[in-house]
This record gives sequence, structure tokens and C-alpha cells, in this order.
Amino acid sequence: MPETTEKYHHIPVKSKELFVETSFKTIDISKDQGIKAVIGKLKSDPDGSTHVQQYLFDVDKWSMSEAEKWVSDHKKRAGLEKRSFNGDFRISVDNKITTLSGRAIPYNTLSVNPIDGFPPGAKERILPGAFKRSVENGSNIFMLWNHELKYVLGRTSNGMLRLTEDQNGVQFENNPPDVQWVKDLIPSIKRGDISNMSFKFAENENGGSWAREGKEYVRNVRDATLFEISVVTFPVYESTSVYSRSSELMIVDGVVLPDLEAEIKEAEAEPDQFKLIEEKFNNLTKTWL
Repeated sequence: MPETTEKYHHIPVKSKELFVETSFKTIDISKDQGIKAVIGKLKSDPDGSTHVQQYLFDVDKWSMSEAEKWVSDHKKRAGLEKRSFNGDFRISVDNKITTLSGRAIPYNTLSVNPIDGFPPGAKERILPGAFKRSVENGSNIFMLWNHELKYVLGRTSNGMLRLTEDQNGVQFENNPPDVQWVKDLIPSIKRGDISNMSFKFAENENGGSWAREGKEYVRNVRDATLFEISVVTFPVYESTSVYSRSSELMIVDGVVLPDLEAEIKEAEAEPDQFKLIEEKFNNLTKTWL
């Protein structure tokens, strides 16, 4: 429960019992605004990401209600996320029955477009098996045109949409309805005018994690629920993630990430140790000679 002490409003976001007790430390989120965070490692993943346990707000700069609103605004938003990619469609007609088929979701592929809610330049990868449960448990998954529920191409519950999953991703087969708007859509797909696929999903609890890969942040999604796939004209990249940034770090959905730009600047500011040794040797050589 939130509480106020002499200096700070304390607003917990995770129970202390979930953390390795010796891993706690306090960091500055914004010295100017008077915001700190207590961070640590989870018992369930002691070698993994660092998480925020609670936020501290300077009582001279914040009221409790203002502090609670800030925390609420910086929590992961509830809702569905959308991702898109260039599709791989095949169209066949057998006994006047049209079949659309292709890849609905690619696995192990880094996103290339900016995702709303992510830190600048951050990428995402859907790991193999992320949607295995959704595909195998008989969930009623829709296939739509442009995410519009009034344009249903098929659904798994009536067999008009069939999904399979392997190490490369989720594949689909669809028999669209024999209606005019589908007849108008098919020629555009055949010509390649419409070539994007999109999918709508929700990450399950503890179903994703952030990692640093070279000079990039990458969110790896390993367990999520699939709700819908869509044929779309324009790519859509919507996330429920929320991040905040200080001078030295970023916090995304309560996970602490080091600021890559700050680390690069720090590395550039450090003198080249080899050059220093070389200069000292040259100076000594001059002295000896």
C-alpha cells in the first residue's frame, strides 16, 4: 500500500516478497522532479532483468495523488497490441472454392518499423512457440480485412480459418465467404497491391523480456495470446508498452534498461588505454635517447 514518510511518498508496484532481498538499490529517475525508484532482481529470475519494486516521490514536490497518477501513467497499458509485416500470400481456386494461405506470424524475425510505446530504436522478436497454446487450444481466432470486424474472412471456430504452428511461425489457410467485398479484394491481393499481414495479440504474464543485443534493445515475446490476424493495406505497429527516461536509464513496463546512448558517450569519453600506453612509451623513449 502507498505510504508517506518524512521525505517521500512510497508507491509500490510489486511486492517486496518477490525480490531477492540483497539485490535492492535506490536510483534517481529524475533529480529535478524528485523521483527515485527502488529496484532489484526477482527471485524467479535472479540473473535476469532488473525490475522496479517501488517509486519514491519527494513530498516537497509531489502530493500523493499526483504521485499515484504518475505511476499509473507509466504502467503498462491494458489492451491488445498490433504488429504488421510484409505477407506471403497464395491464392488457389478449386471447385469454385477460394483458398488464401500464407504466413500469419513470423518467428525469430526482428521488427524493422518503430513501435509506438517502445524506446526509440527498440525492436521486437516473436520467439518460436509464443502462440503455440493459442493455435492448439481451440481459441476462436478471427481473420479480418483491415482489422474490421464487419469484414470477417474466416474464424477458427467454424473451420474457415485453419492455423498451424512450427519453428518458423504461424501459418494460415482461409476459405473466405462468397460475397462481393471479397470478390473485390481478391484481384488486389493477386496483383500485390495488398501485401501486408497484421496480427493482434496480448502478452501473457511474464511472457516477455527485454535484452540488450549489441547497440539495440530487443523485447522477446515468448508467451502470448493470439486474437486475430488481418490482411491489411498499411502496416500497423501499436504497443501497450510505456517507457520513461532519465539521464542514465530507461524503464519499460517496470523493467530497468541502461541508456545505450549514455553508455556510448561514456565509452567515447574514456581515453583509449592503448594510446595512453603508447604515448608514455614514446615519452620514455625520448627521455632515454
